[in-house]
Amino acid sequence: MKINYKSILITVLLLIVLGVVFFVETGMFISGPQRKYEDDIRKIETTIMKNYRGIKNIQRHVFYYTVYVGENDKNIVWFNELGEDIVTRKLKTKDFEKVERTVEERYHAKNIEVSLGYGYDNPVYVVECDKGLILLDYDTLKEVYYLKDGDV
Repeated sequence: MKINYKSILITVLLLIVLGVVFFVETGMFISGPQRKYEDDIRKIETTIMKNYRGIKNIQRHVFYYTVYVGENDKNIVWFNELGEDIVTRKLKTKDFEKVERTVEERYHAKNIEVSLGYGYDNPVYVVECDKGLILLDYDTLKEVYYLKDGDV
């Protein structure tokens, strides 16, 4: 029986092409949705910066709603997913130190990190600490939500 080297070579080349196509398609499938997600976020942030000159420090927060929080020289502004402003507070009302003291006293927490977000109906301070995730109302510092560390 004679071995046909030409057929073996064609088969090996086809397997290599199949492998390349497989890896390219897998890479596209895995990274494609992530790229679209990042592009959507970038578009919203660009819309916000275009419509609200001087806005900076834009952060995305997802809880009950997806919101973006940014600030300019005088105000903190919360934006919805369309880039429209929904709430504004004076920048001088932001007091992370008071929030940290409140959380230390009320929850006996350590390793406190504070950011801004949006709760069910209003702006909140988002506190991540060793006790868990705590959302405090921006104006009153009343507890809006508390997820203890380890509870899911």
